[in-house]
Amino acid sequence: MAMNREHHRHSKRVTATKRWQVLRHLILERDGWACVDCGQTRGRLEIDHIQPVRNRPDLAFDPANCATRCSPCHTRKTRIECGHPSPIQTPERDAWAQAVADLATNTQPAKG
Repeated sequence: MAMNREHHRHSKRVTATKRWQVLRHLILERDGWACVDCGQTRGRLEIDHIQPVRNRPDLAFDPANCATRCSPCHTRKTRIECGHPSPIQTPERDAWAQAVADLATNTQPAKG
């Protein structure tokens, strides 16, 4: 099956290098090992290219073009960049997200 070029990961050539691994660690330290959007410190933290590598390959290794994001925040930003609508925030959606987060951390759901 051929890869659709529209969904090709342009950053793969960057993130597969030793240079990237060093830069990744520096960005995590700079951002205090926390997501710059929501402050999450647990779980997987990813390094996001603020201006995507597909648009600005010259900024691939520029620390000013990188930010630490948790997986959900990174996915949300990438989906918006790709033209998908931002999810609509509702109290029900927020309650569901909190319930899932509570299950993931083995805490009791908030009463209310």
